[in-house]
Amino acid sequence: MRTCCLVAALALATCVCAHADRTEYAFRWDPAQGGPATAQQAARQLGIADDKPKALVVRYLDVRRPAGLPDDSYGAVARERTDDDGPESMYKVRAPLSKAARKLLSTWSCPLAGPKRESKLEVDVNWAVDEGTDAAPTPREAISFSCSVEAAADAAFPPATGMVPKPCVNHVRRFKSQDDWKVEEWLLPTGKRVVELSFTVKKGSPAHRSAFQQRVDALREAGARSLADSKTLLGSTCPA
Repeated sequence: MRTCCLVAALALATCVCAHADRTEYAFRWDPAQGGPATAQQAARQLGIADDKPKALVVRYLDVRRPAGLPDDSYGAVARERTDDDGPESMYKVRAPLSKAARKLLSTWSCPLAGPKRESKLEVDVNWAVDEGTDAAPTPREAISFSCSVEAAADAAFPPATGMVPKPCVNHVRRFKSQDDWKVEEWLLPTGKRVVELSFTVKKGSPAHRSAFQQRVDALREAGARSLADSKTLLGSTCPA
């Protein structure tokens, strides 16, 4: 078991750390620009079966950039997600994928308080393009440590994080297969919609990447165009 370290203002008496990499592959598009118009349509086209889709409300949270990070390429993301089972709070530190980032984040400690605390170290592979280009999307890799608890944000986040809820929310509909393929449809605070395909495995491999690429290709053939902005940026932008 890895030994957890306490990090400045985010240290806790009980430390919960991620023990092994997971990999999440993701591709998102604006249905107003082409591609499957809804998550349900995309799930049907890709053979992702779920007869009981889930409805969620997601609110992003402003938090202070934690101490102990080497440079501005590291950043923190926080959100509160609510479904029929109640609220869940999540905190994440993300950086471009490198050996140094993996080493640092593998010893990070969770700042949240609440029941059923879960942590994971994850490689995020996002198919994206630069803004304003029509080139084929290419996989971009980052690594993140995240943890979540079954508690509302005002109870889960300690004062040291400087947590302030965003004044807007996202309404999400999720279709998920038994083998962890997901399609989500996000109604953003701006009124626009985004659809995202994602797939999570315990340890990514060239075969997993190839399988995801095949579905990205199918979506692009159906007219989907990759978005440059992250889901975090899209979902945390509130109307003036």
